[in-house]
Amino acid sequence: MKSVLIGCIAALVVAIGAYAVLDTRVQQSADQRFSTTSVRL
Repeated sequence: MKSVLIGCIAALVVAIGAYAVLDTRVQQSADQRFSTTSVRL
């Protein structure tokens, strides 16, 4: 029972970490990702 609880907590920590990374770094709008001085969207 203890190992199941530890596994659930570990899965929760990994999910929160993945959400934080994907929400801030990977998913950007086209205006943010392709913004340079020579390109206008």
